[in-house]
Amino acid sequence: MLDNRITFSFGENWKEYLNTVDVKEIEGAKLDIEKWLGKDQVKGKSVVDIGSGSGIHSLSFYLLEAKRIYSFDFDKHSVDATKSMWNKAKCPKNWNISQGSILNFEEIGLPSKFDIVYSWGVLHHTGDMWQALKNSAKLVKPGGILWISIYGKGPEYEKTLALKYKYNSASLIGKKIMIYKAILLVMAKRVLKFKNPFLWNQKVYRGMNIYHDIVDWLGGLPYEVASDDEILVFFRKLGFELERIDIQGEGACNNFVFKLAECNENKK
Repeated sequence: MLDNRITFSFGENWKEYLNTVDVKEIEGAKLDIEKWLGKDQVKGKSVVDIGSGSGIHSLSFYLLEAKRIYSFDFDKHSVDATKSMWNKAKCPKNWNISQGSILNFEEIGLPSKFDIVYSWGVLHHTGDMWQALKNSAKLVKPGGILWISIYGKGPEYEKTLALKYKYNSASLIGKKIMIYKAILLVMAKRVLKFKNPFLWNQKVYRGMNIYHDIVDWLGGLPYEVASDDEILVFFRKLGFELERIDIQGEGACNNFVFKLAECNENKK
C-alpha cells in the first residue's frame, strides 16, 4: 500500500535554487517570455502569476514593464522566494504577492481579470488539475492570454506516481539515496554522449539546474497529467483559441498559449 504523505515543499526547493540565480538567468527568463508572447507584448499589461515559485518569472514580467503584477502561491516558502525577487526589484508598488491556491482564488482578493494569466508547471500539482485549469481560465479578460504548462500523459504515469510516493515516504537518507541514483543516471548518459560526467549539474530550460530539477521531479506531489488533445478540447469549450503550442511528451511539460475570444466573458 502506498504512503500518501506529501513531505516535499516546492518552495523550499525554489528558495535553495535562488542561491544559484544570477543576472544571466533573469535575462533568459525575460527573453523566453518575449519569445512566447512577442516583444513588447507585456508592457502596459496586467499579469497574474499562478504558483509563482521562485518569483523569477514575476520579476521578469515586472522588468518587461507590466502595468501591474499579482503573484500568488500555495506554498509559504514559494511566497517567501517570490518576495525575495520583489525585494531585488526594490519593492515596486505595482507588484503584489500573496499566499493562496488557485482552487480557492476568490479568497485571494484578486482584482477582476487579467490581460495575461500565467502558470508554468503548477496546475497539475494542485490535487484537482481540471478545476485549477477552469479557475485559471476565469481570470482571463476577453481578448486576453492564458499561458500554461502541463505534464504530458503517457503509459508511465502510474510508475512515476509510485516513484514520487516512494520518495515522499522515505527517510532523509532514503531521499538522498534516490537523488544520488538519479544523478548517477544523468552522469552515465553524459558518458554515453562523450561528455564530461562531472559537469552534470548544468542549467536547464527556464532556470533550474539539474540537481534542483531532479529534486522537484522526485518530490512533486500531487501529480496529474493530460494529453495535448484533452487540453485543447477543454479550452476550446471555454471560448479559447490556440496561439502557440510546444509538445514535449511524457515526463515533461507541454506548453500552451491560448487567447480568449474578444466577445467571450468566460462565465462557464
